[in-house]
Amino acid sequence: MNAGSEHKGVTSVEGLERVADLDSLKVEWRQFLDHISRKTQNFMATHLQSCELEACSPNGVLDIVCCRKFSYEELLQDVAILQTEVSDFYALPLKLRILYDAEKDACTKEKTVFTIFQELADKNEVLRFLIKEFGGELVY
Repeated sequence: MNAGSEHKGVTSVEGLERVADLDSLKVEWRQFLDHISRKTQNFMATHLQSCELEACSPNGVLDIVCCRKFSYEELLQDVAILQTEVSDFYALPLKLRILYDAEKDACTKEKTVFTIFQELADKNEVLRFLIKEFGGELVY
């Protein structure tokens, strides 16, 4: 019996080493998204498009970072389903931790015309000069 339990210990250690290989998980990420969308989980696949794999701990905790708050909230509600799908697809005992990155969310938001003009006025020396000297402001 000891030989059998030793063999199981080696297998689980090898499995954990394989889990920790974030690069190989990232390589197959697009395939996973295709797999999910084919299984009529289109809403989940759509939300996962705005996410990326960030880290994988040696004990199999996979961090998925969302840059859209709505996607983050939706995926949190279905984390059990997603965890099952991820574990089945990768054939690894993965546990998911879904995180929200507000900084990335702010960077990816679509800018309005007013925001673009304000940024232009702040960065462009000619526009800053015109605004300062003539008291003008950008109007769309």
